[in-house]
Amino acid sequence: MNVVLDCIPCYIKQTINTLAQTELSEEKAREIIYQTLPLLPSLDPQGTPAENSTIILRKVNELLEIEDPFHSAKKASNELALKLLPQLKERILQSKYPLFMALKIAVAGNIIDMGILKDFDVEGSIQEAMVKNFARDDYESFQQRLKDAREILILGDNSGEIAFDRLLAEQLSDFGVKVTYAVKDRPILNDATMEDAAYVGITDRIRVISNGSGFLGTILRDCSEEFKQAYEKADLVISKGQANYESLEALGKEDRRLYFLLRAKCEIVAESLGVELGEMVFCLS
Repeated sequence: MNVVLDCIPCYIKQTINTLAQTELSEEKAREIIYQTLPLLPSLDPQGTPAENSTIILRKVNELLEIEDPFHSAKKASNELALKLLPQLKERILQSKYPLFMALKIAVAGNIIDMGILKDFDVEGSIQEAMVKNFARDDYESFQQRLKDAREILILGDNSGEIAFDRLLAEQLSDFGVKVTYAVKDRPILNDATMEDAAYVGITDRIRVISNGSGFLGTILRDCSEEFKQAYEKADLVISKGQANYESLEALGKEDRRLYFLLRAKCEIVAESLGVELGEMVFCLS
């Protein structure tokens, strides 16, 4: 998915949301914003929003001299998700279709996005996911292909929602397939890293690997050999969240193993998916 003009204000919004995680004065924050603006003309107009956002955000972190401005916020979102986990696990166990319920809960957690949404209502998102259908729903084809699958790769997205992904990974594991969950190699926005995976307990039962990259989304050329091998070996790939969709949407048109699981949180992504803003999807590209 290529960038459009409307992506430019989003780069600035992500910068402001990053600066909001610190105790900088407004004067110093404004200075950092001005120092990042000259990067805009150098961004690749044929690149993806995820790639270009990463370039801006790396510069912000460099100017802040902070490796992970979202560290405290990520911990708080993980703790919030863990508090909700017992009731959500019970909901899955009581469901007539537990895997489908786990997918819905996982996508409800996709509301936790500190780069785009400064304020979010996780519990409200869960309640909404329970009563609303996927705007695009390829679950039936996924279910059929799952019968013959031996290995599944889940591409993680944000902290907090990684706890909900744990429930999905455990459900898939119960089908007798090998599940691998991939996280970022180093901090970028509130994306999940190995630290988050260990914190929410997903490492206790599921194989978790770093993708070797610090980009938003999944930029295959920047990923480690271990990740690329896991990607190639997977019979099915579940791509969580907007940034993964932005970076893999074009590949998904050819690679029909790729299923995208996300909430459309910006108009550009919603238009690309052919859905309304805020709607949930589980679909092939």
